Amino acid sequence: MQDSIKLRNPYSLDETLEKLRHYLTAIQRPEALSLLEKADSKAKAEEDYARQMESALLNGSTIECRELFSAFGDYWARTHDEIPCYRHHDAVNLIDSAIYHIKLGDSEDAIEFFNLMHNQP
Repeated sequence: MQDSIKLRNPYSLDETLEKLRHYLTAIQRPEALSLLEKADSKAKAEEDYARQMESALLNGSTIECRELFSAFGDYWARTHDEIPCYRHHDAVNLIDSAIYHIKLGDSEDAIEFFNLMHNQP
């Protein structure tokens, strides 16, 4: 059995937030950007949440990312009748994917690919 590779985030929290904002804006996903901004505001107001946010964004796993954003919605909630059906779930996944690409150092390529696949006129 192989050990899983844990990617290290080489950026500070402020740099990571800046890169996340850029990524989410570039892929035209305002719902994910809004969720990130809610979390950032909560972190500025609550010291415990700020520590949780730093841990999740800099060193955390997908599970920690889900837990971080659980203050704003239920990741496992049932579908909505209108599109997007899984608003919170999709926003969390977009942020988690962005963190992954930031850690890999290929966020610009990921943005280009995402836009090619999802944002064609």
